[in-house]
Amino acid sequence: MDKDLRNKIIDIYESSAIDKSLYSSSGLNEQSIPVFVGEWLIDRQLKGGDWTEDVKQQVIGFIHKFMPSKDEIEDLKQKLRNGDSVSVLEYISPKVNLNRDQTYMESGSLGNQKVFVEEFLLNKFPRLLKGGMWGLAIYGYRRNNDGGEVWLNDFKPLQASAIDFEEYVENRSQFSLEEWQQLLINSLGYSAEDKGYGTRQRRQALLTRLLPFVQRRVNLFELAPKGTGKSFLFGQFSRYSRLIEGGAVTPAVLFYNENTKVPGLFTQFDVVVFDEAQTLSFSNPGETVAKLKGYLEQGKYSKGKYTVAADAGAVFIANVQIDAKGLPTNRNNLFGELPEILQESALLDRIHGILPGWNLPRMTTGALSDGVGFKADFLGEIFHFMRSRLEFDRFVEERSYMIGSKDFRDVRAIMRMAAGYLKLLFPNLTDVTDDIYIENCLKPAIELRQRLREQLYYIDPEFKNYEITIEHTKSGIVIPMEEPESEQADLKDFK
Repeated sequence: MDKDLRNKIIDIYESSAIDKSLYSSSGLNEQSIPVFVGEWLIDRQLKGGDWTEDVKQQVIGFIHKFMPSKDEIEDLKQKLRNGDSVSVLEYISPKVNLNRDQTYMESGSLGNQKVFVEEFLLNKFPRLLKGGMWGLAIYGYRRNNDGGEVWLNDFKPLQASAIDFEEYVENRSQFSLEEWQQLLINSLGYSAEDKGYGTRQRRQALLTRLLPFVQRRVNLFELAPKGTGKSFLFGQFSRYSRLIEGGAVTPAVLFYNENTKVPGLFTQFDVVVFDEAQTLSFSNPGETVAKLKGYLEQGKYSKGKYTVAADAGAVFIANVQIDAKGLPTNRNNLFGELPEILQESALLDRIHGILPGWNLPRMTTGALSDGVGFKADFLGEIFHFMRSRLEFDRFVEERSYMIGSKDFRDVRAIMRMAAGYLKLLFPNLTDVTDDIYIENCLKPAIELRQRLREQLYYIDPEFKNYEITIEHTKSGIVIPMEEPESEQADLKDFK
C-alpha cells in the first residue's frame, strides 16, 4: 500500500483501522479463529502500541490460556468438579428446549458437554439465540440429585467498540474512489496492488462478494476455480454470515425447526452461504426447493402453521473448470456440473446475478494485504447497519427507468445490486451524479444479471435472450423497491 494512503487512513480512521498483516503474521489463522475475532484480540493487546514480538507472544499466550487443546478436556472437567470456574474462548450458540423448559448449548472445549445457560445472559445478549456469538465463556458446576450440571454463568463477548456510522460516512468524502476501493479491499485482508487485486476487473469481482452484506435479500451465484478465497471471506469476515459447507441440508436448518420451535438460518444471519454447491443435496428436496424458491422471491416461507419473514441473502458458491486463458471451459452452460436441483430455471431466475469468480486471482502470499484497513468487526457492524438505510434504495428507485428491461425480475435484481454497490462505494451519497452511478453501480449490476439471463436462455428456451440496456431518457415510470419487513412485522408473522 502506498505510504501516503496508509498515513491518510490512519489519520482519518485512527480508532477503526488496523494493520491487516498482523492477523496473518500472528498465527491466529492456524487456530481456526475468525478474522473479526483475531483482530479484536490483537487490537485489545496492542492498545495503540507497536506490534513487537512480546505483544505477539502475549496474544498467542491468551489463546493458549483460553482455547484449551483436546488433551485438556478431562482436566477442565475435573476443575469444574472441584468447584473451580473455567473460562474458555469459544463460539456460543444456545438452543431452547420448550418441552423441558430449559436453554442449553454444547461446549466444544469441554468435549461437547451439555451446558445450561443462565436466563439473564439471554436477555443481556439476545444475539446468542440469533446465530450465536464468539466470546469468553465462564462455566461452573452445580451438583444435584442426579449427579451434576455444567452452567454458563457469565459471558464476555468479543465485539467492536461503539460504532460511529456518521463519522464513517462523513469521512468518505476525503478519499477518491480509487483510494476508497483500495481501503475496502485491504479491509478484507487482500492487497489492492498488481499481485493481488490491482485491476478493475478483479476489484469489481471481489467487491461484488460484499453486496449481500450491505443490501437486504441479494441472492448471488459465484462460480470460480479452486483457491480463490471463496469460503474464506464468507466464513471469516463477519459474524453476520453463515457458511454451510456442502452436503445434505434440511428444511429445519434453513427455515424452521418444528420440534425445537427455532427459526432457521435465514432469520439468524444476513447472509447464508452454500459452499461447495456442486456437492449440495437436500433431504426432502421437493419441499426444500419449493420453500427456497418462495423465500428467494418473497423473503417469506411457511413451515407447518408458521409463516416467517426474513431478509438474509442467499449465496451459492461452486467450483468451475477454466481453460488456459482463465475462462470457463463451457461458457454456454456454467451450471452443467451442478446438481439437477440447482439447474432448475425457476430457481435460477430468483438468483439476482452470477459473480464471475474466474476473474479473481488464486490466493497467494502476494495477494494478502500488507497495508492498513478497517478492523473486520468494525466493518462488519457498519455493513450490517447499512442494510436498513433506505435512502440508497430511494436513490436507485428514482433512476429505475434507466434499466432497459421489461422483465420485472430483471429490474428488481438490478435495483438491489445497484443499491448495494452504492452503499459500498458512496456511503455518503454526496456528489454522485447519474454518470458516476451508471458507471460504478448500474453497469456492474446489469452485467451480473445479464450473465444469469444468458444461462437461463441456454437451460430453458422459454426464457428470451436479449441484452439489458441502459436508458438515458426518463420514461416517467418508476418501479419501487419493496419496503423491508420490520422486526415487529416479523414477530407478527408467527401465527
